[in-house]
Amino acid sequence: MNRNHLSFIFTLLSLLLVGSAITACASPPTSASTTASSPAQATPTSTVTPAALLTAVDWRNFTYTSSCYSDKPRQFVVRNGEGVVDGIHLQVYKPVYGDLTGDGQPAAAIPYSCSAADFAGVSVFVYTGNANKPVLMADLSLMSPGSNNGGTVDIVTINHGIIQLIGKGYTPTAPHCCPDLRIKTSYRWNGSRFVVVSSDVSKL
Repeated sequence: MNRNHLSFIFTLLSLLLVGSAITACASPPTSASTTASSPAQATPTSTVTPAALLTAVDWRNFTYTSSCYSDKPRQFVVRNGEGVVDGIHLQVYKPVYGDLTGDGQPAAAIPYSCSAADFAGVSVFVYTGNANKPVLMADLSLMSPGSNNGGTVDIVTINHGIIQLIGKGYTPTAPHCCPDLRIKTSYRWNGSRFVVVSSDVSKL
């Protein structure tokens, strides 16, 4: 092999080595495959706001149903403590609260009076439920034994599931102007209605 042939072979090998080096530099480096984890999706939490208690009701601005001075119930739209329907006035007083059903929630006892040509005395609305949906449980009053005249409630208390009404009433011969009895009546809710658990009557 002469010198020219050796020079040609050496030149060819040099070109091949340079080309390989260029190709290696041009190729992007191989990297490990990584998977980007998507951010965790927050699970929405359902928050149920409990209904407000009956203590949140504005009883001085409320619509009541009563049959006072009537043989059928009528609605009284009370504003600032008083409502009027056909000349009949319904006035409400300060409410009293306490658990009467054993559910741990306060019932509301709202004393009220009706008056037209005369004064019909004070009775008590009793509501259960919540501020969004008050439900009338009963319309309680003091009944005078042996008399058609209803009594009038002066004091309402709720303790240990008992609602007690204290007020004045009439003997059969007493005029409507002049109650002559002191009446104290206690009621308990039996699951469907209020029943009398004790009653005390004495002379004024």
